[in-house]
Amino acid sequence: MAGFESAEAVGHFFQTADVATHYTIGRDGVIVQSVRECHAAWGNGGVTEGHAPWWNRALNPNYVTISIEHVKPSRDNSDELTEIQKQVSFRLIRSICARHDIPMQLATAAGGITGHFSMDPVHRHFCPGPYPWDELIAFLQQKKEAGR
Repeated sequence: MAGFESAEAVGHFFQTADVATHYTIGRDGVIVQSVRECHAAWGNGGVTEGHAPWWNRALNPNYVTISIEHVKPSRDNSDELTEIQKQVSFRLIRSICARHDIPMQLATAAGGITGHFSMDPVHRHFCPGPYPWDELIAFLQQKKEAGR
């Protein structure tokens, strides 16, 4: 989450806010879970004009997503993930996908992984910032093939 220094600080903020995400990953790789995966976290907002074609504007994305924030000190979300933050993020995403039978791919109508930019390109085009999508997909495919 942009503008914070630690996952713990984000977790404390979520305790007093009307929004949250399921998980926050700190720059040091610490994971804080703020909401159980079986509950809506209310961190996604809505689906706006220009959204990716697989989003249904009538469906609240908070009911069908598991959300992850990454701590970034800059307020504009421009920081790259630290190496440990990236590796922890990849492993957490793989675990979530495996537990919930989510396709380990970039999102399509069949499901998958995406960022806020796909549901709200008007206000959240910058989220999650410079995320290593290609590296994530390569990591997931490598692990998927190794598991066969």
